[in-house]
Amino acid sequence: MVILKIKPLVFILICLFALNGCSKDIENKENKFTLDDALKVLESQNLNLVSFGITGYPLKLNDVIPELYSIEASGKEDPYNPEFIHFYIFNSDKDRVNGTKEFNKHMENAHFTTFPFIYEKGNVLIVYWSNTKDNPLFTKPIETALEQLE
Repeated sequence: MVILKIKPLVFILICLFALNGCSKDIENKENKFTLDDALKVLESQNLNLVSFGITGYPLKLNDVIPELYSIEASGKEDPYNPEFIHFYIFNSDKDRVNGTKEFNKHMENAHFTTFPFIYEKGNVLIVYWSNTKDNPLFTKPIETALEQLE
């Protein structure tokens, strides 16, 4: 009689553990983007991104080194002074939030020759370095692209 009561209880516990595990997988996949995901949506906005690799000493945030891309724009007045985008792809949304806090802390006393504009979605942090503070060329395409990131 005791054995008959234990089997359903064990079955229920196994089901609860399985459901809990599945729900965490779904939660983690929802905002887990790759660099390719981010590049595709930005290029869909007619931004021509050119990989620059790692140059100089890029700002490492929360143990993530960014991927650096320049933006080539047709009709731009000075093709020898490109604007850049740093892509930080974190392991989770929480890591991205911590990376953003770390970035802001580094920028508190910085003096700029280019100006950072931050965009965030899921585990992705994009820092667009514009040559102008008041009229950045690529703000709208970046915002539109991130809305499409799924």
